Amino acid sequence: MKISKQGIELLKHFESYEMKAYQCPAGVWTIGWGFTQINGIRVKNSDTMTLEEADKELIKQLRTYENVVKKAIMIKKINQNQYDALVSLCYNIGGSSFRMSDIVKLVNSRNFIGACRIFNLWSSAAKKRSKGLLRRRMSERNLFCSWSDPIVKVVPENYQEAYKEL
Repeated sequence: MKISKQGIELLKHFESYEMKAYQCPAGVWTIGWGFTQINGIRVKNSDTMTLEEADKELIKQLRTYENVVKKAIMIKKINQNQYDALVSLCYNIGGSSFRMSDIVKLVNSRNFIGACRIFNLWSSAAKKRSKGLLRRRMSERNLFCSWSDPIVKVVPENYQEAYKEL
């Protein structure tokens, strides 16, 4: 299985292309479609990247995260939407965090409803709840659950309390 066009579109929607390096909310230098490293070298303040370079690098880097998901998910019967949501999550939180996550444990035990309920727990950056990350996690959850038009446009104002977990 490979990430689908819909999965890549969701990921790009939340990563947003950046030509010049910037510091993400966690203070990490980032460029392109959310890259923190290119060919094993950390992104630095002065780095730039064209859209064409970023698109090529995204496909290259996605293979790494797809492999992490394939190795971590031990069951054979997940659908394309579930796979795409898991690759997007893995891409954003990193392979180590993904492998050790309760989402992986729940999916491997075929508890898909339980997995859906805890996507939102991965919505903090630098130990602070992020409205943007919550919107991304809600969208990944919606894709995982095969809801039509999965991208969440608005997060309620009381999101800090209302979405501790669903």
